[in-house]
Amino acid sequence: MADSMILKCPACGAKNRVPPGRAGQAGKCGKCGHALEIENNRKKSAETYNLRCLDCRAKNRVPADRLDARPKCGKCGALLKTGELFVPQPVTVTDGNFENQVIKSPLPVLLFAWAPWCPSCGSYAPIIDQFGAESKGKIRVGKVNIDANPTLASRFNILSVPYLFIFDNGQMKENMPGGLQKHELMLKLGHYL
Repeated sequence: MADSMILKCPACGAKNRVPPGRAGQAGKCGKCGHALEIENNRKKSAETYNLRCLDCRAKNRVPADRLDARPKCGKCGALLKTGELFVPQPVTVTDGNFENQVIKSPLPVLLFAWAPWCPSCGSYAPIIDQFGAESKGKIRVGKVNIDANPTLASRFNILSVPYLFIFDNGQMKENMPGGLQKHELMLKLGHYL
């Protein structure tokens, strides 16, 4: 029965084993008789989120259908901050919230340094905004105005804008001057997921 599929009933939550010959047909729950939804179960079981534990920094894979079940870290048992997945993006990063938004992020972070006087930053900002919306739950995207946050500009020696930083596990992994297109950003961030 290694090829059989397990489907969760949407009504009662019971797990039902579907034999390989019936995998394409809709069946009924053995406990309550409710119709099983094969496509919804496939989508839910296929979608996962990777979160870092804020205590031990271990990476944890959490299925989408378990996000509301208060998942715990597989290494240390601490509760994972699943609410961090759904923060509207891009987030505004400042001198005051840098530690919480970037260093302590359970997701890899793409940080976009910009300035209001920079015409290139203004033309590149929509790409960052769109990338942030599309990568929500996978990558945290942040924007920092270097004129309003001189401590961060000094800390990372930002002498020109736009400038991109990639952080993962509380550390800066890459930094690059200029901007990249969306597909290039995904290629750069792909191995941090």
